[in-house]
Amino acid sequence: MDVVVSAVQGGAEVIIDGQVNLLRAAEKAGVPRWIPSDFSLGIDRLDYGDNDFADLRKKAAEAYRSSTVAPTSVLIGAFLEVLNEPWYNWVDWESGTFSYWGDGDQPVDFSTYSDTAEWTAEVALDPSTAGRTVRVAGDVLTLKELHQAMERGSGRRLEARRLGSTDDLRAEIERRKAVATDTFEYLLLQYNWAMVSGKGKLDPLENHRYPGIKPTSAEEYFRQAMS
Repeated sequence: MDVVVSAVQGGAEVIIDGQVNLLRAAEKAGVPRWIPSDFSLGIDRLDYGDNDFADLRKKAAEAYRSSTVAPTSVLIGAFLEVLNEPWYNWVDWESGTFSYWGDGDQPVDFSTYSDTAEWTAEVALDPSTAGRTVRVAGDVLTLKELHQAMERGSGRRLEARRLGSTDDLRAEIERRKAVATDTFEYLLLQYNWAMVSGKGKLDPLENHRYPGIKPTSAEEYFRQAMS
């Protein structure tokens, strides 16, 4: 076995305990490399407290440092499929609205599930990635540009609605956290803040390492998703 790929999702019992158990099993089996289930925005640039789920992955990564199994974190930005879900509260196709925080001018990284799978396969076959982070993205757009890509791809008009500044977003997160009974009552806003503030921006991008992959643009994704 040359490499183990983790694609799990869940709370601390999965992301920390489960993945550390997987890592220990890989150590016993003599596996040289593994890819933890990170697949997100620049969690390596976030501080503890910025995002509860990123905190889990950062905590798990602390156990990787002393392991004989070299980790390779694959970071891909935000999944376009997730952003297109109604519960994410960015786009409402029924009412024809696109809602965003910030000034709309901060570049954000976007990728699809299928492109992420291809990159992960390439990374798994690339031993030179051992012990480092690989940052790739299917498209890099400001939210204003994403809005335009959504309209072009779908052929439908979306009214842009600015919800407030990044400071307003941060304040809303803290307000919700103070009364929340569940992490998910503010978690999506934490991801939102990491994107629109620029703190979760991937840098540098390394798409050039895998020239055989031609990632899906945001416009093309929405053309396919809405057809």
